[in-house]
Amino acid sequence: MKKICILMLMVLISCSTILSAEEIKGQKPVMLIGETFQFVQGSWGRYFIHDRQKNEYYQMSIAILEKERRDWKDCSWMEVEIISENNPPVVTKFLAEETKEGPGDLKEVIVQVKGYSPFIVPGSFYEGKDKEVGDFKTAHVAKRIEKNAINYKNRPLTVWKVEAQDPKGKTIDALISEEVLPIGVVMVESPESGMYLDDWGMNAKSKIEGTPLNFYIWLIHQTFDGMGQ
Repeated sequence: MKKICILMLMVLISCSTILSAEEIKGQKPVMLIGETFQFVQGSWGRYFIHDRQKNEYYQMSIAILEKERRDWKDCSWMEVEIISENNPPVVTKFLAEETKEGPGDLKEVIVQVKGYSPFIVPGSFYEGKDKEVGDFKTAHVAKRIEKNAINYKNRPLTVWKVEAQDPKGKTIDALISEEVLPIGVVMVESPESGMYLDDWGMNAKSKIEGTPLNFYIWLIHQTFDGMGQ
């Protein structure tokens, strides 16, 4: 029995290392423009993103789901789905504190990789500065250049062309609009990446399927499922 327990512990440590390195890190940072974010329940937006540093393309969808009061603070459940060329789709659902600049401290996080059950992420993955999940890169508008009325995807929009500064102080060019919920971004251009609005709307629904499991119970399930194959 002792040998079996030691073996299971080694398997769990091994699986935990693999998952943290591949499937949780397989998510992407989300670029936000601070003053444009709106916590409107049911709103969603979909973007195409070009990571110029890695020459990768992927699709990101972001949605605002139900609201909840947690730790005496107003919070919202949100979801980000990443669909990339070389990895299975990943959905991250998180309960975030509502702030004027967008999502604040994360209170709870759930992840589901396509083909697996969802699991509850341990706090160590999203607490502190070095986040494995819920990595929001919030830029700040430094200069509003001009306001225009445009037709985007056959829909009228009032947009502002702005210069913004990312968290590292680098200047990025962006088109923003309060009419595009929830994050207000129409386009972002920088030397590192490009982000382009594809579609947006209301009545967002959660893409998490099944009951989320404790992370370590989830690991045990995956271990024994793998042994049975």
